[in-house]
Amino acid sequence: MKILPVSLLNYNKTATEQRPIPENNRNSYFRFRNPGLLGLPHDTCTFSGKIASIVTPTMEDLINKTKASDIVRSNILRLAKYKIPCPCCGHIMLDLDRYNKFEQKVMSTTTPKTLLKFISELGAYLHPVEAKVLDMMKSVHYTNPDMTLQDILRSKLKRSEKKLIMQQSKTFVTLGMLSRKLPQDTGEEVKGLINETYDRLFDQRETSRFSRKVFIGKLEAILDKVKDDSLKSEFIQEAVKLPTAYNSPDAFIVKYAKRNYKGANPDQKIALRMLSNSLATIEHIKPQKLKGGNSPENLALECACDNNRRNHSSIIEQILQNPSMLINYQRYMDRLSELHLKGVLEKSYITQTNKSYKLESGGLLESDLSKLKYTEPSRKTRKVKSGITPTIAERREQRKTKLKTKKTWKHNHKK
Repeated sequence: MKILPVSLLNYNKTATEQRPIPENNRNSYFRFRNPGLLGLPHDTCTFSGKIASIVTPTMEDLINKTKASDIVRSNILRLAKYKIPCPCCGHIMLDLDRYNKFEQKVMSTTTPKTLLKFISELGAYLHPVEAKVLDMMKSVHYTNPDMTLQDILRSKLKRSEKKLIMQQSKTFVTLGMLSRKLPQDTGEEVKGLINETYDRLFDQRETSRFSRKVFIGKLEAILDKVKDDSLKSEFIQEAVKLPTAYNSPDAFIVKYAKRNYKGANPDQKIALRMLSNSLATIEHIKPQKLKGGNSPENLALECACDNNRRNHSSIIEQILQNPSMLINYQRYMDRLSELHLKGVLEKSYITQTNKSYKLESGGLLESDLSKLKYTEPSRKTRKVKSGITPTIAERREQRKTKLKTKKTWKHNHKK
C-alpha cells in the first residue's frame, strides 16, 4: 500500500475515536459510508498499482500512528474499485469513492429528474429490487414529471400493500398449521401472535406498522420453551420467508412510502437508499459475537445488503438462506485470483481467506485456486535481455559464436 507523507496524510486520531468502526455485522453501514471512519482523508481512498501488503503496515503507517486494523480494513475496502462480485449474492459491489461522489451529487439537488439520472448512471450496481423500483419510478415520472420520488412511491402504495399482505398471509397460514405440532399452551401463544400481527397489518393508523424483525423476535421468544430443536428450526426457516425491502419491490414501496424522514428531504434519502445496499463493506467471516477476530484472514468484502441481513449468524446459516452462495463464492475468489495475477493483490491474503471460509462453512465453501498457479519462466527466456524470443537462425548463430570464442580462448591459453 502506497502511503502519503505525514504532511499530506493529515491523520486525525480524534476522528477515529468519534467514529468507531462497527464491531459486528448487526450495525447499519449507512452512516459509515464516508472513508473518514478509517482515519484517512478522502483522497487517500483512491489508489493505483499493487498493494504491497494487506497484512503488514508500512513504516509510514507506524510513523503516522495509524492502527494496523484500520489499515487492513482500508486496503480491503479499496479492492472494491476493481468490480468484485459479492461472495453471497454475486452482484458487483460499489466502492466507497464512487458512492461518495454519488452522494455529493444527490445532496446538491432535489429535482426528481436529476435524481433519477444520477441513480441510472450507477444502474449496473443496483440489486434486482432497486432496479425494478427504478424502472417503475422512471415510468411514472415520464407521464408525471412534477411528482417527487416519495409521491411516486405513495401512488403505488395501495396496490403494493395489498400484494404484500397476500404474500405475508401465506407465511402466517403455514406458521399457524405448524403450531398444531406444539404443546397446547405454546401453540396458543403462536396463534395469538399471528392474530395480533393480522390486526396490525389491517390497521390504517400511522402508528400501527408491522415489523418483520419484531415478529421473528417475538416468535423466537415463544419457541424458547420448545425442546425440539428441529421443530424450532422449521418455524424460523418459514418465518424468514416473510418478504422484506431487500427481496420484494412491494415491501420496498410500502416501507419507504410510509417512512417519516424527520425533516430531511425524502427524495434525497430515497435516492441514497437505492444504492446503499450495493456498497462494499467489511464482513467478518466468523462474526465477532462468535469470537471472531479482526485479523486479515477473518475479513472479507460483502455488499451492505447481505452483511446487514446476515446479522450474527454463522456462514452455514447464511448458506442455508442463500444457496447461490456456493457458486457466488467461487466467482468472488476467482476475481481475487485475477487481481493477484495482475499484480494488484498478494497471494497470502487469498489463500488465508479461502481457508477461513472453508473452516467456518464446514468445507462447503472451498474455492478452486488453480488460477493462482504461477509458471516459472524457462532459463532461455530469462537470459533474453531484450524481452524478444530469438529465432532458430539467431540461436544457431549465437551457439557458433560461443563455440568459436571458446576455441580461440583454449588456443591462446595453450600458447
